[in-house]
This record gives sequence, structure tokens and C-alpha cells, in this order.
Amino acid sequence: MTPTEMETGEAILKAAADLIAERGYKGTTTRAIAERAGVNEVTIFRRYGSKQGLLRALGQMWEKSMAGYAVSAIPDPSDTRATLEVLARLEVRQALAFGAPAMRLAMDAQAVPEVAEIMGAGPGQNFAGLVTYLADRQKVGDLRDDIDPRVMAEAFFALTSQVVMARQVLGRTTEYELQVDAVSGPLFELFMSGVWKREDRR
Repeated sequence: MTPTEMETGEAILKAAADLIAERGYKGTTTRAIAERAGVNEVTIFRRYGSKQGLLRALGQMWEKSMAGYAVSAIPDPSDTRATLEVLARLEVRQALAFGAPAMRLAMDAQAVPEVAEIMGAGPGQNFAGLVTYLADRQKVGDLRDDIDPRVMAEAFFALTSQVVMARQVLGRTTEYELQVDAVSGPLFELFMSGVWKREDRR
């Protein structure tokens, strides 16, 4: 794929995400996506086959930054603290970049079969992947074993996803908005203070 083709693909996916956040899946047309991306509508069909194919590509792009999927690509997952810190940063960035369309699609999946078919299992698999990792790290003694790993995963996602929730409520105002590192670091420390087993909690 050429650099130009990659840029075109990125523009289409961004346009799709932005429009879905604004209008929902059913209210977003391929024509509107093409106009927003600055491409011909035919380009979308040639590349993705259909609106549903475009949605599938969007989901695949998001998976790379979702903790439960991304953990398998971490070079040294045996370093529990470093791994969870990377995953927290990924999740916060994901929430900031695509939280609004992801939330909209999660709601659409309840009523739109083609959204449910593609996106419906994603959150559950993301959650399950993180639960598996946390359970493994409990077995080696890094994390507290008196907390169900599912509860740990709930806490992890609650802290990271609150970023997008806060921005939806507060609006994107410069008074409240923080940079990614300013958000992910403290949230990660809050999470680790509750789950880390070692006495020094570090």
C-alpha cells in the first residue's frame, strides 16, 4: 500500500468515526463519509466493499489500542507494572481519540443488527483479554489474590474510560481538558495502588 493510499484510508476512517459520533451508524451515509474525507464515494466501496465493511475496518483499527487485545503484542508482558502502564496509556489515548463514536456504536449495537454483528463482541473480548492477563499476574504473585480479576478489570476500564465520559459531560473546554500523559499517569497510579500485591505498592 502506498503512502497516499494509507493517508486516504486514514482520512476515510476518521471521517466515518467523526460522523458516527455525530449521527449514529444509521444516520451516517457513505456519501457523507466520502464528502468529509474528501474522496469519491466509489473509493469507499472499492476499498471496504460496503458501509458494514468500513465499520469492520474501524473496529480492527480500534482493537490495536484496546488493552485486552494489545496485551498479546507487549514485548515483555512478564513486567506487570510496565505492561499495565502501557495498556493504561493506550486505553486513555483510545478514549480520547475514539471514545465518542465507540460509545455511540455500543448503543447502536443494541438495535442495529449489522453493528451488533461486527462490534457487539469487541468490548467483551477486550474485557476478557485483560481479565486473563490480570489472573496470570495474580498467579505469579504480582497482584493481590484477594480481588477477583474481573473486578480488577472493571476498575481498570472504569478509570480509563472515565476520560471520555468526563469530556462528554464537561465539553471540550481548555479549562478542564488535560494532555494524555497528565491523565493516564495518575489514573494508572490509582489503579495500581489498589491491586499491587507487593508491600511497597510499586
